[in-house]
Amino acid sequence: MKKFLFISIIIALICCFSCRSNKYDSLPSELAELCRKIDRNSKNSDLYQQRAEYYYRNSKIEDALADILQAIKLDDTKSTYYVTLADIYLAKSETDLVEDMLKKAIAIDNYNEAYLKLAELYLYQYMYSECEETIEKAVRLQNHNPKAYLTKAILLLEKGDTVGYIRMLQLVIDQDSKEVIAYTSLGEHFQEKLNPLAISYYQNALEITPNDKILNYNLGKLYQDLGEMAWKITKKDETDYYINLAKSQYQNLLEIDPQSYPAYNNLGYIALVIEDNYEEAISYFSKAININPTYDQAFCNRGVAYYYLEEWQKAREDYLQCLKLNPDNENAIDELNRLDTMKK
Repeated sequence: MKKFLFISIIIALICCFSCRSNKYDSLPSELAELCRKIDRNSKNSDLYQQRAEYYYRNSKIEDALADILQAIKLDDTKSTYYVTLADIYLAKSETDLVEDMLKKAIAIDNYNEAYLKLAELYLYQYMYSECEETIEKAVRLQNHNPKAYLTKAILLLEKGDTVGYIRMLQLVIDQDSKEVIAYTSLGEHFQEKLNPLAISYYQNALEITPNDKILNYNLGKLYQDLGEMAWKITKKDETDYYINLAKSQYQNLLEIDPQSYPAYNNLGYIALVIEDNYEEAISYFSKAININPTYDQAFCNRGVAYYYLEEWQKAREDYLQCLKLNPDNENAIDELNRLDTMKK
């Protein structure tokens, strides 16, 4: 009888363990592993914080909040927990609580990340004095602090100090040569001015994140705009140089993202305006339209290509479709008027 009872207990324990082990099988592997670890050690506060961060990354905000509060209940002396809680409150748009939690983190151990997040909070609340003061405190504690200088760069731009903005971004790069945001921001700044300096900044950013769609598109558009600027003042060699780079960059983008209809549209524009290759332009515009049938500008552009091929009816149909999608498209209105005037 005792032997039978012992065996029964063993079987029950095995079944219980199996049940606990299998109940997480339907969860993503990372989450399932965290759940199993918590089952084995329910007093480990770090595990709750790790699961809270997992939930936060996956937009399960209430689950994240419950776990981080449990972590703090188990151990309220870790600044990182309050930073995680601040992130969660920010996701819930409870900005007053965000500030409180970040200040708690700083009070525990002058945690640099808490200073940085607090400075960002002040920046986006237009509290510029508080933002600058917080950044200065972070820098005094840790001079090599590229994230702090990055926030300061944005602050300077908000205050209209463009020279300081550029200088601060360059300091960020000096401290962290892999900071993509700094390269991208400098690229965008110089691109707005059609300054070729933007090229090297975009290229540096792409060395770090070569498959970034926006960076690839921006560089292609920069080459295109520089080529078009040279074309307008009849600098043939410069035009050819930049246009070839633009085409190559757009093709590179299409290898990364075959659904990039803006890339097809811009290749069509180059063929239409710069190269007078109307058949190729139509092919590119059609590809853009096939990917996005609501892309009104591609219909307008294709209409122009049909116009130059003297396919008047197809041109009209594309202009009308463009205006159906966007009645305020001034290019289509002008082109349709031109077509009507010519027919009269």
